[in-house]
Amino acid sequence: MTNYRAGIVGLGGIGAGPLAAQPVHPALGIRWPHPHAGAYAVQSNVEVVAVCDLVPELLDQFRTTWHDTWPDVTTYTDYREMLDDEQLDLLSVVTSDHRHAQISIDAAERGVRGIFCEKPIATTMAEADQMIAACQKNGAVMTVDHSRRWMANFHAAMALLGDGPLGAVRRIVGSMGGPRAMLFRNGTHLIDTVCWFANSEPEWVIGQLDAGHENHPPRYAGDGGKDSALDPAGSGLVQFANGVRGFINCHKEMATPNHVYVFAEHGRLLVDNNTAEAFIVGENRNDVLRRVLPVPHTQRGDTPAAIAELIEAIEQGGIETISPPQEARKTLGIMLGMLQSNAADSAKVRFPVQDV
Repeated sequence: MTNYRAGIVGLGGIGAGPLAAQPVHPALGIRWPHPHAGAYAVQSNVEVVAVCDLVPELLDQFRTTWHDTWPDVTTYTDYREMLDDEQLDLLSVVTSDHRHAQISIDAAERGVRGIFCEKPIATTMAEADQMIAACQKNGAVMTVDHSRRWMANFHAAMALLGDGPLGAVRRIVGSMGGPRAMLFRNGTHLIDTVCWFANSEPEWVIGQLDAGHENHPPRYAGDGGKDSALDPAGSGLVQFANGVRGFINCHKEMATPNHVYVFAEHGRLLVDNNTAEAFIVGENRNDVLRRVLPVPHTQRGDTPAAIAELIEAIEQGGIETISPPQEARKTLGIMLGMLQSNAADSAKVRFPVQDV
């Protein structure tokens, strides 16, 4: 078994959070950890050898939290120095939303083989294209943490589409509520899920941001995800090349959790982060069979699954993961298209979306 040297840039909660304090049951072990550090800790062939953050207190906290697991971890305040010193195989980029690009590019150019980038991939199309080009030029595999792609219930739902009993997808409605229903910070998960179920290239988007953001510029204007007031919610309509239409609803003042309705030829799906339900329509349109889909029991899930898949992609010669940067680029295009549409009185914005 090949061993991998990993590093983490950005030690906030999603980057450095600890494992659960208590197992579910001694026979079952721990829950799958969501933070990157915890996900590396459950990989038997990965050692986190270095971490980086601009805040010294977070470096101290990481040493304290993870001392028993990685007593020899080296800490840095300059990620370039870390890349030069550590000969990393894997790197997690867990910084502010608008700081992913250059770190990822530098990592690929310095020989990092696998890059696990938080969502959104970037905040401009130019940055996303530069990241993809750097990975392709240097043979690095990148995966983007749109985490629903590693949740078993979403896969169970998707198996009913296409050749399954529900048939082809026709329309998708995705909704997200709560104070963190920010377009770039968390809405990116919802939009990626819509794109995943649509399984096609977006052709155009219409967007309208929530009240108070009528004069928002036609580009990203946030601070990386810290101040929710700078990253608006909004609604969007997306036309895909295969005829599917997606409706996106993000609103900070509604209680709706993150969920997706998928309307297909022979019924519909309702999927959220924990469950999936199918409603299958019979030949008599009044006959509807409701099925609560059992969540498959899997050997791994969530962030540990993403890291394990990234390693497998490296070992198989650089194949794509289930969440490659090209897919994340679609989501970014939709988000930027919604900003541009809103700034143009909800005019239709056609793909490919360009930075303005």
